Amino acid sequence: MLDEVKIPTTRNGKATFKIIIETTIDLFYKQGYHKTTIANITNSAGIGAGTFYLYFPNKLSLYKYILNQFQHDIRKTIAEKVASVDGRFEKEKEGIKTFIKYAIQNPHSYNIIWESLYIDKQLFMDYYEGFAKRYEIGLTKSIDDGEMHNVDTELVSYILMGVSNFVGLKVLLDLGSNNEDVDKLVDQVMNIIKTGIFK
Repeated sequence: MLDEVKIPTTRNGKATFKIIIETTIDLFYKQGYHKTTIANITNSAGIGAGTFYLYFPNKLSLYKYILNQFQHDIRKTIAEKVASVDGRFEKEKEGIKTFIKYAIQNPHSYNIIWESLYIDKQLFMDYYEGFAKRYEIGLTKSIDDGEMHNVDTELVSYILMGVSNFVGLKVLLDLGSNNEDVDKLVDQVMNIIKTGIFK
């Protein structure tokens, strides 16, 4: 459905498109996908319904576009940070820290991404399967390089994504935006991952 989205090429078109996206993200965050109508979006954005349909055939195509943009942005942000450190352990630590700090700066991303489970379950599955498959590439290389035990890389990718997601949720609920707290918390998380929790 992303190919149904008409990406503008003119300056005015790009500006209008950006307003639609930003307005929609705010509305989805505040009242959810199902309670947000196209009329809500166009009224809040200060545009006519006809302008909306120049770019998006329906609300679902707009939601999928936003979800895809979050996925791309998160991947890019993490990849850039992880590339600056060596070793799987340090890459995991940097990746978790980067994800949590991204979530602090973009708290609406949690709502919009997780709501996909209730909009279209396949969207939710595809979102995390896409991350897992990319994750597995790095994990496999680390096994080949002798940095990790020979583990089920798909399972480990979901374990590590789960750690990132729920520790990130704890930060958003408890710690606010203090980056020092994030660094300390993730250091603790990585020590637990490294040493284990069972005697």
